[in-house]
Amino acid sequence: MSPPSPKSPYRLMVEGPDDKHTLVHLLKRHGYDWDDATIKRPYVEDVGGVEKLLDRTLLSTALKTHDRLALVFDADLPPYNRWHQLKTCLEQLNIAVPDTPEPGGTLLPGLRPNSLLGVWVMPDNSQPGRIEEFIEKLVPAGDTLWPHARATTTDALNQGAPLRHQDHVKGALHAWLAWQLDPGIPFGVALASKVLGHDSPEAQRFVAWFHRCFS
Repeated sequence: MSPPSPKSPYRLMVEGPDDKHTLVHLLKRHGYDWDDATIKRPYVEDVGGVEKLLDRTLLSTALKTHDRLALVFDADLPPYNRWHQLKTCLEQLNIAVPDTPEPGGTLLPGLRPNSLLGVWVMPDNSQPGRIEEFIEKLVPAGDTLWPHARATTTDALNQGAPLRHQDHVKGALHAWLAWQLDPGIPFGVALASKVLGHDSPEAQRFVAWFHRCFS
C-alpha cells in the first residue's frame, strides 16, 4: 500500500476533512486506485476552510510548486461569490480566468511550464450551494426516507430549531444518515459502505474533470 506522498507533483486542495474523505471515496467507487504507485496521484490536502483555500499567497506557492493543481470549494450562497473571489486572486497572479466556471469543471494553464490548474465549484459549477447539495444527488433514487428527512427538517425549523435555513439540505442529510443501519456515519464512510450512490450526473462530471486534471 502506497498512498500519495505530500511530495507528489500533483495536488488536490479542498476546504476540509469531510470534503477530502468524501471525494477520495467517491473516486474509489469509480475505480480510482489511490494506492497504485505506478501512476502519479495527487496528494489530497484539506487546508482548513475556504478563505485559506482562496488565499493568494497559498495559491501562488501551490501554483509554483505543483505540475497539476486542482481546487475544490463550495460556491456558497449569496452574498458570497467564491468564483469572483478566486478570479480576482488568480488574475493578480497573471492567470486569465473566465467570468463563470465551465459546467464540466474548469481547466486553466498554471504558472509552471506545461502545468495545469483545475477548479471545481461545488455543487455543479453553476448553482449556488455546497458539497451537501452535491451529496444530496447521491441519495439512492426512490429512497423513501429521504423525503421524510427533508420534511422532518422543515418541521424542526418551523418549531424553532436553530438550524440555519440555508443549511436545510445539510441538516436533512445528517437526519437521513442518523436512520441508517450504522447511524450518523460521515459522508465519506457512507460512500465507502455504499449507503450513498456514486453515479449521479454531477458525480460523473466531477470524476471526468478529475481525470482531465491528473491524467
